[in-house]
Amino acid sequence: MLLFFNPNSTSKRNQLTLKVSQDDGNTWPADQFILLDEFSGSGYSCITSVDNDTIGVIYEGSQAHLIFEKINISEIMK
Repeated sequence: MLLFFNPNSTSKRNQLTLKVSQDDGNTWPADQFILLDEFSGSGYSCITSVDNDTIGVIYEGSQAHLIFEKINISEIMK
């Protein structure tokens, strides 16, 4: 499983979205996207493992706050 977190927009830094690929990055199914911040102004982000069941994402949110969220792997694997 590959995870990727980026602005899901072609024109602005908005729609910060966590994406998952089950085939070494060949496809990124939109039905598995998790939108974490939809507004403009989002900044840099980073993904890390927290434990065997959880990842953490830290990012500059659209409201100029540094945000850390834990996401259970089972939520990504819907």
